[in-house]
Amino acid sequence: MAETVQTSVPNARVDVLAIMRSKIPTATNTLSRDMLLPDFARYWLTSLTPDIKDSTRDAYQSAIDNHIDRVFFGTRLNELTSEDVQYFIMSLTEGVELEDPLSPKTIRNVHGVLHKCLQTAYTMKLIEENPAKHTTMPKLRKVEIIPLNTEQLSRFLTAISGHQLEVLLKLALFTGMRKGELMGLTWDCFNFEEGYIRLTRQLSYNKTKRRYTFETLKNGKPRTIYPPAAVMEMMKQHKTRVRIGKFVFPGTTGGEHLTLSQIRKPFERLVEKLDIPQFRFHDLRHTYAVISIKAGVDLKTISETMGHYSVAFTLDTYAFALDDMKTEGAQKMQKYMTEQQFSL
Repeated sequence: MAETVQTSVPNARVDVLAIMRSKIPTATNTLSRDMLLPDFARYWLTSLTPDIKDSTRDAYQSAIDNHIDRVFFGTRLNELTSEDVQYFIMSLTEGVELEDPLSPKTIRNVHGVLHKCLQTAYTMKLIEENPAKHTTMPKLRKVEIIPLNTEQLSRFLTAISGHQLEVLLKLALFTGMRKGELMGLTWDCFNFEEGYIRLTRQLSYNKTKRRYTFETLKNGKPRTIYPPAAVMEMMKQHKTRVRIGKFVFPGTTGGEHLTLSQIRKPFERLVEKLDIPQFRFHDLRHTYAVISIKAGVDLKTISETMGHYSVAFTLDTYAFALDDMKTEGAQKMQKYMTEQQFSL
């Protein structure tokens, strides 16, 4: 006789969908083609973008509040046209009803938010097509990279000796780490025996929560940095001096870690004193890339150390440093030819 398998049947089913709807400010069944664009944009950001980083969410919210809502406050989803979106972009370029025109990069970011929002509306069949799909965008202006030259680098290292941010600035200069990565650096990232730093996260200020929170690295990929031995030795010595805590760089006013302002203000005073006022903290990262290239480090290693998404990006960004090396290479070849008494 076959054995009867007993299955347990729940006395009552749980309406999972009802639970989820209760957590969402605007239920999906209230969405309609004639709802206002800013209303849908806020619903989209609140309910349909669960996986974006806090800093990205803050940026999207700013684009919606400061620009999309400001311009499209009375526009309904089914009324929006490609021409409207083009006029919107042109208004940002000209600075209509703004204190100043927005930069091409900022305009592209705002358009990106609008495009993603409308693409979701299209996927949900609330609109027939995405009217932001074929917008003509302003050309990007390439940001000038200002690395320290040899003379400036020498003066910079002399000036930061004994400075409150000395170790942080030297670590930034000789690893190419970003500001958020340095703020979020903890001692468990260091492997002193094998001589590397493992980066998996960074600190970012969450405007909504009004506090610093950990989030993934810029490109979402952890990376391993192998600094020069002297840098690792510097960090060993630094560890013996800092107070007990998990953060490598404790706050200057008793906080667990340094904040953006605790880095920015002393750094600005420093570069002003050195008479290089246009030099930004991020330019330490550019300086690292340039001195690495001049030291003969291969581009793949530089790209991986800096967390770039491709070697091609590194090559394109720092091509000017390679041009300098080509000139130096020609000079070295000429010197060799002269020494060997080669004549043409």
